[in-house]
Amino acid sequence: MRNFRMRSKLYVLGMTLMVWVHASNAQDIEPEIVIANPNATFLAQQRALPPAEVIARGEALYQVNCRMCHGGDLRGGEQGGPNLLRSGIVLNDIAGEVIGQVITEGVGRMPSFGNLVQNDIAAVAGFIHSILATAERQGSTPPVDFDLDILVGDAAAGERYFNQECSSCHSASGDLQGISSRIIDDYELQNAWVGGGLRRRGDSSGPTQNVIVTLADGGRVSGSLLRYDDFFLSLRTTTGGYRSFLRNGDSPRIEIDDPLGRHKELLAELTNKTIHDVTAYMETLK
Repeated sequence: MRNFRMRSKLYVLGMTLMVWVHASNAQDIEPEIVIANPNATFLAQQRALPPAEVIARGEALYQVNCRMCHGGDLRGGEQGGPNLLRSGIVLNDIAGEVIGQVITEGVGRMPSFGNLVQNDIAAVAGFIHSILATAERQGSTPPVDFDLDILVGDAAAGERYFNQECSSCHSASGDLQGISSRIIDDYELQNAWVGGGLRRRGDSSGPTQNVIVTLADGGRVSGSLLRYDDFFLSLRTTTGGYRSFLRNGDSPRIEIDDPLGRHKELLAELTNKTIHDVTAYMETLK
């Protein structure tokens, strides 16, 4: 038994050194940021996954460097690391550019991992994002192979939270009237309100982001936002015209009214208890 334990320790050490050496010898290349679906609401829905071989390498690196703290399923491990499935850092990362800063510099109790270079970090990020991509919708978790009862919250507490955080835009007697009769599946109901996917009755379109562009000469152009990134913005005016603008830092000045803005902020603030409580309350709106 003693020899078996010694062989097991040597095997794990060998695997660790093998992956560490591989990481050390890897070429330090800035990850390419690819947006697959620029019209999606959240970054997690916009990003393009890397090739399968990159994801596989990222998984190997993750299992050696990250699993102990963050868990094999990314939900937190033995050393008390946070759940990565709902981490704001992960959700706002595309190809390792945000995750990489935490990995290389460390944060809080997490040490820095100087042995991982840029393309290793991109591979780890790709693996993490590949797990998140198995979730059906924003706000949901990856699928499980057994049924879970998610109606375990306190509906009264959920109603109090709703009245405090949600009632300025939504109403139990208005747009959400009968919502649990329209969305029968509890998972879909939970995913809908967390991700901002609830629609007003008879409204099949998604929420529109309105934008006002103030030009250098003081002129203003407004309309519905079509595309927005660090370099370019386009919109559809109220008369149906198409306008586009090149961006250079803060010029031109841009004001965006995003109906889902608060939902995006809540994604980083919601606790499991709050999610369960509000879902239980939503279930009562028949």
